[in-house]
Amino acid sequence: MKSGLLFLALFLGMLQLGFAQSDLSKLGPQEEKKFGPYMATRHGGFEGLEKFKAEKKFDYLKELWYFSSSFTVKRKHFAEGLTLDESTIDISRFEYLRKPYESVIVEFPGYSDVLVLLPKEKMIYTPDFIQK
Repeated sequence: MKSGLLFLALFLGMLQLGFAQSDLSKLGPQEEKKFGPYMATRHGGFEGLEKFKAEKKFDYLKELWYFSSSFTVKRKHFAEGLTLDESTIDISRFEYLRKPYESVIVEFPGYSDVLVLLPKEKMIYTPDFIQK
């Protein structure tokens, strides 16, 4: 019985890791350009970020996923307003709003677009510097 549960737990863990890797493989230069500055502040500037990327590629990709894909921007949520540039968003500033099982909409006065935070249960990675 215990070996069956262990096998099931290992299988589910591998399945989740497979989904995470497929999400991570979608990241590229565009996300690096947009969200690299936020990551660089966490790694001692762009030189530190390049070192982190070279030495810990998988951790780098997970962190890039967090800064670029742990939220979406819903366009034209309101009829009028400015367009939100997602590259101006340091998502860690809004982490305290994230809920366990439901998405959260963050409005910005004067903008037609809103930020939609993924629920905690859908996060494939949350950096250590985030209070959990």
